[in-house]
Amino acid sequence: MTDAERSEMPDLSVVAPCYNESYNVDALTDRLLRTASRHGFTMQIVLVNDASSDDTGAKIDALAARHHEVTALHHSGNRGLTAGWDSGLAAARGAFTCFIDADLQNAPEDVWRLYRELDGGAADMVQGVRSSIGRLRDGRYLLSRGLNVMLNALFSMRAVDNKSGFVMAATETMREVLQRRYRYHYFHTFIRIAAEARGYTVREVETLFESRNQGQSYIASFPLGTIAKVFLDLAKGLDEFRLRRTPVEGLGTFLDRHPPTRPPEVYRGWRRLRLELFWHSMPLHKWLLTRRTRRIYNELAASQWLSPAACRALQEERLRRLIRHVYLHVPFYRDAMRDLALRPADIAGIEDLAKLPLLSKDDVRRDLYFDLFSDTHRKGDMHRIATSGSTGEPFVTFADRTQLEYRWASTLRALEWTGWRFGDRQARLWHQTLGMSWTQQLRERLDAWFMRRLFIPAYEIGPSNVDALLARLEAHRPVLIDGYAESFNLLSAYVRNRRGKRPSPRAIMTSAQVMPPQVRAGIEEMFDTRVFDKYGSREFSGIAYECDAHDGHHVMAESYIVEILKDGRPALPGETGEVVVTDLNNFSVPLIRYRIGDLATAMDENEPCACGRGLPRIGDIQGRAQAVVVCRDGTWLPGTFFAHFFKDYDYIVRQYQVVQERSGRLRLLIVKGPQYSDARFDEVLALLRDYVGTDTELAVEPVAEIPLGPTGKRNSVVSELEIDFQRPGFGAEMP
Repeated sequence: MTDAERSEMPDLSVVAPCYNESYNVDALTDRLLRTASRHGFTMQIVLVNDASSDDTGAKIDALAARHHEVTALHHSGNRGLTAGWDSGLAAARGAFTCFIDADLQNAPEDVWRLYRELDGGAADMVQGVRSSIGRLRDGRYLLSRGLNVMLNALFSMRAVDNKSGFVMAATETMREVLQRRYRYHYFHTFIRIAAEARGYTVREVETLFESRNQGQSYIASFPLGTIAKVFLDLAKGLDEFRLRRTPVEGLGTFLDRHPPTRPPEVYRGWRRLRLELFWHSMPLHKWLLTRRTRRIYNELAASQWLSPAACRALQEERLRRLIRHVYLHVPFYRDAMRDLALRPADIAGIEDLAKLPLLSKDDVRRDLYFDLFSDTHRKGDMHRIATSGSTGEPFVTFADRTQLEYRWASTLRALEWTGWRFGDRQARLWHQTLGMSWTQQLRERLDAWFMRRLFIPAYEIGPSNVDALLARLEAHRPVLIDGYAESFNLLSAYVRNRRGKRPSPRAIMTSAQVMPPQVRAGIEEMFDTRVFDKYGSREFSGIAYECDAHDGHHVMAESYIVEILKDGRPALPGETGEVVVTDLNNFSVPLIRYRIGDLATAMDENEPCACGRGLPRIGDIQGRAQAVVVCRDGTWLPGTFFAHFFKDYDYIVRQYQVVQERSGRLRLLIVKGPQYSDARFDEVLALLRDYVGTDTELAVEPVAEIPLGPTGKRNSVVSELEIDFQRPGFGAEMP
């Protein structure tokens, strides 16, 4: 949608299903238009004739002819109130949509009161509570109150008027709320329940509810048939909204509307059985992740085959949902948008992101507690993410359960791009338990058993054990090995001059460091394999991965929007620019237009990848290079070790830099943290010596600031050793 189209969009669409309301539609329209005029907002009125037997159809056609604000729709047969909502919502053009009955029992003037409450950022949806003032207390009233008590009890709610259909929300929110698994007789009974089940907040507003003066209610005084249908609906509602809640981020409904270009691969036989056991036992070996991850993985297996246009539509749909959420629930973004006179409707597409300011690490450090926290966050669903990355300055944020589940499911999908399949052996050059509690360590080891994963500690590789580690890898016979690029670089340089057996996996997945062409070629030659590169960060995990076409990195579009910016504008294909990431899944601590600190090359979105996937791509990644530290005993420590080590000590060490000028000696430059003490730092230093070795000389140098490097980042590890891992004969001098 263009800015010009948005400027013509009404503020509010009011949808009124009409069945035999010929005496009411004129007054309804007149009172709605006068309300909009009085309070200065624009309105579209959608009148839906549900096959009335009187002249309602002719009346609403005449109203549409007289008033450009009125849209008239007609059903060929009587389909009920909810179908009227569906039809009206499909025609709604407003930023917000309100449902109101056409019988004038809900006062049209109260539409303004709902709009004022919603526009003020109170909640995702507002619901008009039928006031007891002047309300007729007949049998229908008693049945309504009884049903409200029952709904509250069954769905653990405290709503005053649960089943009121006088509701208002952002139009796209309303479309998501109305999606349903079953056919209901009276789905409007569950409108609030559906909203809250999908993660939306609802606020009640007391409104008048007057007696009907014209027309007749479809509900009899004591409607036995209606009661029976309500109980049937309750059984369906319990299953859909209590037992099998559909989360707001659900990808399945988008796939129903946008079928992928090819079906996903399906596991069979023993692999299927092992995978099902893995899913069903997930709470035992994954913290925070639930069995919902299974659904997400299955949806991601399908969504990778969306067309590029559908992928972009998916990103923009999720972006609009995120922007509505942060405007309502995250003070940092609400204030920023109001300062810029922006409304959620102004951010409708990826190109509109440029209207929002960039988010720096310093912004997050300053406003994390609590302006960047959503007021809907649940602390039990949040996981602390700590890193110092390549800058050497500790950084903390939080990921919520949904983001973590998408992270893991995306990783599993990307592993399959290498040719690995669930149940195949794999190995990891990584740390297995660094920084984990004992319960997390237990889960990690159980998870490794399910994944048939062998861990090789990347932080302990050295001349004394490298042959033994290579032998373990060869004996394990992994189909896939993943780990730090610099660790594979070291091993390939070492085995070049060794004639013994070496592992030869089908694929190697590298991460954390830049993968120059000559390094990739050396690893592929030495291990007789193919290298797949992963681009990620602690804040987001895997952001983009290589597929088997090896032509750029596919962005995990279901989770992230990645902008490549040069001089503040989108980089042209082939240009190198700054990587800016928007997380589409973390609603607890949203990171929008986050400056991750890396550089990458932009690619042409109009050129499809040979693999057939529609996911967008970015080119070569820059800015992730890390040095290798050589300890006195010959152990090779990848530079990423220090990022993991220092991430939990930001209160002692605000910034650090490790400099190696000669083998066996390290200079540790530190900028003291706000709670620095010599005694506590000595404890940290003693822990560090367990990894670098007590024989390694470690010179600590407190400094006021660590200067930026040539790429604008602080390099946390700098090596001045003249070690050429690519030179012929490297490793021959090692025992």
